Amino acid sequence: MATAKTDRWGAPVQSGTGAGVTHFDNAVESLVGLRGDPLVAADAAVGADDELVLGHILRAYLSLYSTSADGVRRAAKILEPLAGTDSTLSERELLHLRAARSWVAGEWDSATHFLERALLHDSHDLLALKVAQDLYFLLGETKELQGVVTRALRAWSAERLGWGYVQGMYAFGLEENGDYAQAEVFARAALHRNPCDIWAVHALAHVLEMQGRPREGIAFLTDAAPEWSSSYFATHLWWHQALYHLTLGEIERAVSLYDGPIRRDRSAEWLDLIDAASLLWRLSLFGVDIGLRASELTADIEPLIDDPTYIFNDWHAVMAFGMAGRHDLTERLLTSNRRRTHGTNRAVAEQAGLALLEGFDSFAARRFSRALDILTHTQPIASAVGGSHAQRDIITLTIVEATARVGEHLTALDLAYPEGRSLNATNQ
Repeated sequence: MATAKTDRWGAPVQSGTGAGVTHFDNAVESLVGLRGDPLVAADAAVGADDELVLGHILRAYLSLYSTSADGVRRAAKILEPLAGTDSTLSERELLHLRAARSWVAGEWDSATHFLERALLHDSHDLLALKVAQDLYFLLGETKELQGVVTRALRAWSAERLGWGYVQGMYAFGLEENGDYAQAEVFARAALHRNPCDIWAVHALAHVLEMQGRPREGIAFLTDAAPEWSSSYFATHLWWHQALYHLTLGEIERAVSLYDGPIRRDRSAEWLDLIDAASLLWRLSLFGVDIGLRASELTADIEPLIDDPTYIFNDWHAVMAFGMAGRHDLTERLLTSNRRRTHGTNRAVAEQAGLALLEGFDSFAARRFSRALDILTHTQPIASAVGGSHAQRDIITLTIVEATARVGEHLTALDLAYPEGRSLNATNQ
């Protein structure tokens, strides 16, 4: 029979033997801090205690984080043995189980609803806080990205274990909502508490990008590299480093990062593939010859496109396909999305996602007027597809280039930056 215990942060855990709770805590901390291998730790948790329901649910979450059809199938299989157990579960277990089931079913909004309820039940549920913020990020729900942490923040005193992680999450929410000064304060507070908090590193990297401080960004990420370069999130931070170099016009440095740590190992994880496609598209806008690189990237993405799960991934797939001249694959992907996607992803695809696919494919096919028509219409609602402001800024760059290609350079700048923001951040 399961007995009541608490996790490392004080939230309740039902455990059969107690032997798996430490492994569970390690898995949660690995996920929150983006260090180590959370799946190995989660497997160890249920291996030590099969009655640790939250350990099984965490394993399902980690599969879902892949944002792939295979990940959804793995998560569904993990959750199967928990069918019919609802009446025996604690409130925390039940709410997490409902969140995971909703995510599996493609109802991502419902998943955030159950995670919010879990946080109302216990604001110290660090797992619920992390998964909720990440889902809001995937959904492009910028206000809730900050709001979910704001609502929990008051329960975390500076003396409490985990306080630094919550500061880092809050920093990222502030940054995505444009409060860069406060975001920097909270990110640096998190890093002062724990220099190994890679999410806080990421939040500060975003601040430096959005404020046009590329030289500071390069110095910061370089100094922090011993902490983050072995993380499973490292490719994304190398991507940020490459953006700083592009801002400074250091094109060859950005190319060397693409050929080096970003693509050297040819990861087939969507987390890494979208960074590769995004950087390669930017390099193509700067006039870099990317033909062979695009063909290689296309070969790695093609096996993933027939069962669409997340339109943000598919948008980046179209970037690779367009650069490689494989418009047939874009048509295949569009057909898959129209026929096979469902739930939240279907709604987002219909709202903005399919238009982004068509707009970027049009640009790659040199139909610049059509690309311009589609992208200027879609840009105001593009946050629906998810991702960060820094990631979606590629729409602006493409609009500027498309407009210049049809001979309307000044109009391009007006359309892309109605409030006067310059295309290249100040070189500092």
